Amino acid sequence: MKKECEIVQDLIFGYCDGILNPASKELVEKHLVKCEECKKVYEEIKKDKKIDDADDKIEIDYLKRVNKKLKRKKIIIVISSVFIILLVILHIIAFISYYHDQTTMEIFMNKDISEEQMTNIQNQIKNQAEDVEITYVSPEEKLEEMKQRFKDNQDLLAGYEGENNIFPAEFIIKTKSVQDIEKIEKSLVNVEGIQKIQSSSINNPYIALASDFMIWYTNLH
Repeated sequence: MKKECEIVQDLIFGYCDGILNPASKELVEKHLVKCEECKKVYEEIKKDKKIDDADDKIEIDYLKRVNKKLKRKKIIIVISSVFIILLVILHIIAFISYYHDQTTMEIFMNKDISEEQMTNIQNQIKNQAEDVEITYVSPEEKLEEMKQRFKDNQDLLAGYEGENNIFPAEFIIKTKSVQDIEKIEKSLVNVEGIQKIQSSSINNPYIALASDFMIWYTNLH
């Protein structure tokens, strides 16, 4: 009987886990019915197994909760990253658009401007900025441009050709520096032949933002 108890007690762990083959399972069950000592061992193992199973379940539930939090955190990080990237792209686009507008100037000329006066204006511009692009737009070209803008309503501009053209000739100035635009504008204040100068010279908020970022980054390191 002692030998059978040893065999059964060796099999009890597998019996509790439900992994025994039918013959071994039957042997254990028959022996437990008639052996109180082995039955006590079985009850103890079963009790410990319940505690272990409960601990395992708590651990699994904890890991599941941690997993959920990590997934949620990853989703938040991904969404935040996408938002930041889009924000950076929008700022870059806004900066480029702003920079283009701030480095462009239109000089509208009097209708009776002479060739000499036009040459003088160009020389003044070149004296203030070496890297400058000067484009001349004639009244005829401006009228054609307006017609393209009006498209289906071009009839509104009928009768403005030739001597009746209301659009002045102009110089479009482009540089790589806002400071150059400001210098050019100041130099042309009292120059003859100019009807109007159209430009703007407000501070670029994106440059200020970049400057603040660089200060913050330098202090951080």
